Amino acid sequence: MFKSTTALSLSLLLTGMMFVPVPALRAADHRDAPAVDGTGEGDITDVFAFLDPNNRNRLILAMGVNPVAVPALLHSYRFSKDYLYQFKLDLNGDAKEDLVIQARFSETATGQDVHLRIGVPDAGSAGANNTFMENAPSALDHATGEIFGDANDVQVFTGLRDDPFVLDGQFFRIVANLQDVFRAIPASPLGPLRGRPLKADGTSGLDTFAGFNASYIVVGIPVSWLGGSRDIVNIWGTVSAPVSETGNFVQFERMGQPLFNTVFMPGALKDAFNQGVPADDVARWSKYVPDTLTTVDNDGTGNTIAGRAGLLTALGLTSSPYGAPLLLPANFGNTNRELLRVALLPDVLRLNIKLDPADLGIGQFGLTNGRRPGDDVVDIALRVLRQLADVNLPAALKVPGSGPARAGALNADDRRFFAVLQGTDFIRPDSTLSDLTTSGNDKPLPMAFPFLAAPHARPGDAGNIGFPSLQ
Repeated sequence: MFKSTTALSLSLLLTGMMFVPVPALRAADHRDAPAVDGTGEGDITDVFAFLDPNNRNRLILAMGVNPVAVPALLHSYRFSKDYLYQFKLDLNGDAKEDLVIQARFSETATGQDVHLRIGVPDAGSAGANNTFMENAPSALDHATGEIFGDANDVQVFTGLRDDPFVLDGQFFRIVANLQDVFRAIPASPLGPLRGRPLKADGTSGLDTFAGFNASYIVVGIPVSWLGGSRDIVNIWGTVSAPVSETGNFVQFERMGQPLFNTVFMPGALKDAFNQGVPADDVARWSKYVPDTLTTVDNDGTGNTIAGRAGLLTALGLTSSPYGAPLLLPANFGNTNRELLRVALLPDVLRLNIKLDPADLGIGQFGLTNGRRPGDDVVDIALRVLRQLADVNLPAALKVPGSGPARAGALNADDRRFFAVLQGTDFIRPDSTLSDLTTSGNDKPLPMAFPFLAAPHARPGDAGNIGFPSLQ
């Protein structure tokens, strides 16, 4: 149970937070905004960018659409023949694309063909307004559902795969004030805190996305195509819709880092964010990211990185059974209140192509160094935010973070703060919580192209695992 001294002083805070209704949030980028809710073929689930673990001279990019694709209807999920799907790569650090990988799809008598183009966009086809580069230097056309191309040049897969995103839907209940924590705490200053029970296998989480598929575009290219002038490449994915018969497309969906739009953007602005471009992110969206705690106690309340770490530890939230280990040491050095904004904006995946492919690079360039399908990005985000996000706690508590309101800090009645307190959704056994290179996906992830597990089979067919049992 909670250690009592500091926990008692937090009872006022927790009581206040329990009765503040907050709209439900979305997961990763699955159905993250109104405009894409009814447009599965254009709704990005996740974007991945990583060096091939078998050959660090190759870059692997993956983007999914058609979230929560049900195995019973495998035949019904397709890519849109109208949309333009793109990976965009910024090679010089200005958050504007210098290289694009485009995909369009056409209908055939037996399914769909993909038309892949790779090239440098001209001034009229960069940003949110694009054209399909029919005569790009690299052009491949092939049926979907198969790996094609050259493993030493351009290699491609398009089709259904297991959705590798892992998250306990308990998150939605917490932010909507239907539950309090991911794992139930039987005794606290407030009495029992609502959450999932601890099971015999050492877990308590439930993977909401287990048993579902998504439609993926996976492309491998030589790292040498990126040039050698800069180690860090910025990468994001977009989907655009046609606006006329002239071949012009306008972006309506995008994704870089997981969870950014889901967690930080207000519901009324989610579509506007998806229609924007990374070069504008800092100016437009920084105010929605909270200040970062520092090592300096500016107001004499102990509201520092060390103070937050001590508070979480005193509450019993940094060890089993009620919390995950601290991700950052208590003496983590930072004097920049903008650190979270710097890490999260612009909303792109930042991949250091010189770093070992096995190195997560947590916090070095963003939340992670690129993103691999197996990375436990949910736990990484929860742990970073619970340790670094400044929060205005009521002055009467007299704990780190309490005192006069500070501009740039989250309000104490923001249920997102409650959702991150345990630092994990407990999908994996407690003994594995320190390993953030594995998310606990419902199917083993292959170590060869396309690096995503085969789709879940139809119910009744061999290989179908069924959906997770309810708790």
